[in-house]
Amino acid sequence: MKTLLATLCLLACASTSAKDLGMNPMFKHYIGTWKAAGELKGENSVLDLKEEWTGAAEGDNSFVIKGTRTINGDTQPFQWTITYNEGADSYEANLTGAEGSQNIHFEGHVSEVNLTLELKAITGSGQSSITITEAFAGTSGAKDVIESKVTFTGDAGQTTLEGVIKHEKEKQP
Repeated sequence: MKTLLATLCLLACASTSAKDLGMNPMFKHYIGTWKAAGELKGENSVLDLKEEWTGAAEGDNSFVIKGTRTINGDTQPFQWTITYNEGADSYEANLTGAEGSQNIHFEGHVSEVNLTLELKAITGSGQSSITITEAFAGTSGAKDVIESKVTFTGDAGQTTLEGVIKHEKEKQP
């Protein structure tokens, strides 16, 4: 009986920690205010990108990133809402623009060991997609720099746009 009770406690604790994104080994480092910059390059285009955003846990099963993104001089608000899907043991993320416009649904996985996040959205017919892979950069161990590798693919699976966006956490006074 003691073994059964201990096993149930362990399962309950494991399930709770997987859902509490504010305490998740990956997402807890996203909490705070960030600035980002980078370029996405395609065959005939270059997109200069800048972002300012804040990350915060909202409840046990939701993490929200809100901010503004400037692409080639045009600034728009955005919001990521990330949740854990316990049934699929994966993460879901919805990216929305101003007033809920531009809703793009991503699915992905987090490596709590390597502290990486990979998200993918199917954006059209065929193999058209957006893939984002994020990892903490630097050797200081401070977890205050994130590198996001972004890849857009077309319907034939060809890369149409790609680049790296570097996010730096704002220092608190």
